[in-house]
Amino acid sequence: MLNDIFNNIAKCRYCDRSFCFDVAENKSSRRGLASNISATCKYCGSSHGSMTSNFVPAGYEVNLRFVYGMRCIGIGKSAAQTFCALMNLPPPPAKFERLYSPIFNALETASSRSMVNSVNEAVIENENNKDIAIDLDGTWKKRGHTSKNGVVTATSLDNGKGN
Repeated sequence: MLNDIFNNIAKCRYCDRSFCFDVAENKSSRRGLASNISATCKYCGSSHGSMTSNFVPAGYEVNLRFVYGMRCIGIGKSAAQTFCALMNLPPPPAKFERLYSPIFNALETASSRSMVNSVNEAVIENENNKDIAIDLDGTWKKRGHTSKNGVVTATSLDNGKGN
């Protein structure tokens, strides 16, 4: 499909010919779900390649998003491998677990900011008084003491806003 797209819309910048591209994936350059795609002119041999995902400090963005998605639905590397195989995708990142830390750090930062913003908003609404009555509730993903995933909500008793 990419071959058709390139050949229907692009001209080679070196030889100015149309319908001249061979588009291919360099399979040895795969990094999880990110790979290198190159377009090579059949006539002059010029070639240009690019990764299919942006690189971020933790790795390729597509891999980070994939791992985050898998973790959000509660599955890990083994199930991700099965999913990729069933969907005819490349295998997931080899160092799947290595991406847990940056995801955790980003989630921790976002949740901390959200909580600080909520507290500041509640203090302002309470006429800058930090003595605020709240209701706390929590739950775990699994029963017993085996779960590593829990959630806590705090709701202001004055205005019903929660976080």
